[in-house]
Formats: sequence, C-alpha cells, structure tokens
Amino acid sequence: MPLIRIKSLPFAGDVEVNVALGILSQAIADATQIPQQHIMIVWEYIPAGHFVHGGQLANQQPSNSHPVLVDMVAPNFNTEAQIAAMLELIASSLSRTLPIAQNNIFINYTPAYSDGVYDDGHVVEWES
Repeated sequence: MPLIRIKSLPFAGDVEVNVALGILSQAIADATQIPQQHIMIVWEYIPAGHFVHGGQLANQQPSNSHPVLVDMVAPNFNTEAQIAAMLELIASSLSRTLPIAQNNIFINYTPAYSDGVYDDGHVVEWES
C-alpha cells in the first residue's frame, strides 16, 4: 500500500499517462522504500462534459483549471511529515511528466487502518 486513484478529463492530443504512472510508482518506491509490488496506481478519465469547476464546464483537461483529482489511501501509521512528503511527491511527479500545472492538482489522503484492509488473500494487520 499505498493505493493512488487519479481522475482527470481526457487530455487533448497524445499524452502518455502510462509512462507518467510508471515514473510515479518508481518515485514513491524510491522515496518510501515500499516495494513496487505494494504500490497501486489507477488513472480514470472523467467523461467530457462531466466536470464543472469554478462554474465552468470543460471537455478536455486544462493545465490550469479543473484540477486533476487524486485520492491516496495509505496506512495510518505514517507520520504527518511522511504523508505530506508523499502528497508533494505525487504532485511534483505528475506536473513534471504531464501537461498539468502543479497548483492544478488536488490530493486527498485517506488513512487505512489495521484490520481494515483486505489484500493478498487476507485481512492485513499492523502495529501502529
């Protein structure tokens, strides 16, 4: 774990989201010492015309409006500093590898609790 879910409008032109996700996964593994087998990242597109921000409807992902929406689920034993570092890492990696301004990324952290995650065939338990 962590599980990172990203949503955006479709990009104009050819954008290699798959490459950006690979770079992000490696960056998280390097920074946290979490093996990549425990890092999950998924990107979904919001259908054109289904995202209003600031009262404006958009059909494609702008660089500076209609933020890319990111949800990160990670164990609750992480410190505030570790969570903040992961949030910053996600934002900086995405803005470096995709046509998105770093200040146009919204990330929400949700803590996962021991005995509250099912993974690898069983309920996961950790010491907090």
